[in-house]
Amino acid sequence: MLSHWNDPRTWRRRLVYLRGGLVTALGLLFLVADMQAASPIPTVLALFWLGLLWLPSLLFLGTRNRPERQQWPLLWLEVLLDQLLFLALLHQLGGSTNPLAFYLLLPVLVSAMAMPLAASAGHSLIAIAGYGLTLHWHQIPGHGTHLHALTHDMHPDHGVGMWLSFSLVVVVLTGLGHLLRQSQQRSLRHQGTALALALQRERMYQVGATLADRAHELNTPLSTLLLLSDDLAGRNDLPEDCREDLAQISALSRRIATLLRPSAGNTEDHTATRPLSELSQELASTLRHLAPSMRVSWEGPDDPVLDNIATWQRVLANLGYNACDAGASRLQIACRRDGDAILVQVSDDGPRQTARRDRDGLGIGLALVETSLAALGATLTLDFDRRWTQARISLPSRNNP
Repeated sequence: MLSHWNDPRTWRRRLVYLRGGLVTALGLLFLVADMQAASPIPTVLALFWLGLLWLPSLLFLGTRNRPERQQWPLLWLEVLLDQLLFLALLHQLGGSTNPLAFYLLLPVLVSAMAMPLAASAGHSLIAIAGYGLTLHWHQIPGHGTHLHALTHDMHPDHGVGMWLSFSLVVVVLTGLGHLLRQSQQRSLRHQGTALALALQRERMYQVGATLADRAHELNTPLSTLLLLSDDLAGRNDLPEDCREDLAQISALSRRIATLLRPSAGNTEDHTATRPLSELSQELASTLRHLAPSMRVSWEGPDDPVLDNIATWQRVLANLGYNACDAGASRLQIACRRDGDAILVQVSDDGPRQTARRDRDGLGIGLALVETSLAALGATLTLDFDRRWTQARISLPSRNNP
């Protein structure tokens, strides 16, 4: 399903509403002017122009069900028709000196927010050129009318200033609309990345739970099978031709039992020591599968050799998972000595760092980090800055060489 920012049908529908508001406002304006006998154009001609301004809406009604690839050119065409028809009306009403001319800014803004920069730049140039054209080439209103006072004896320099001011506003609106469009697209990409990561982690949890359940179901019959094979092997009345089969059954059962037990490489070795920089490289390799675009970097100036490797792996992994969930693109790990303590700082630039509540929700991960660090005698401090989320770990240096 497309976001409303990337759905051309939604933008075409918004143009219908915008166009309807313009036609309604002009209709009421012509009605009030006609009641006071001050209408700039005859009533029949006013109705004719109101009908012309509504024509692009008929195009939308006839093509709203077309495929998506055809909707973008139709959106561009509708904005162009809105500009050209309104410029023609301005020509009829005395040119761009009429305050109604600033309605041209609305199609420009819609184009900048809905379409790429190249397409919206075309509409901006048409608006600037059309404004300048109708400013100096327009139908002269009759003498004694209010419009005649707007257009008669206007100094050329005043017209140039109006055109420059209008052009500057058009350029600013085009740039702001394009920046807003890019910001929304980045937000949508971050949301998609966060959702994909959440789904991946959920699938990993499901796989882990399924494997644990299967291992538990296998453990009971396997233990029974091992007990029975040991009991049968101790019986003296067992025929010799069955002992060979029983030995094979026992060997296969023990092999399965060995595979179900944690391997020696996965057991925690509390005597091993490794540098923090090496643990950072290992974290980068782990997170590459969850967030391929996130860059993990290590900075000194100190590189302490840490013990309790499994605990530090758990701490760094949970902080890294939190950075992935926040959609971070960079994760920095730095370390320095501060007197008798070792300061380790893990920073990420996740987009949801402006409010503390957005990142306080580390949940079980935060509890695991704090519990693991407490076992090492270390403390954790979280700092939520405008651009970075920082986890500062203070570890007494006596706990490490």
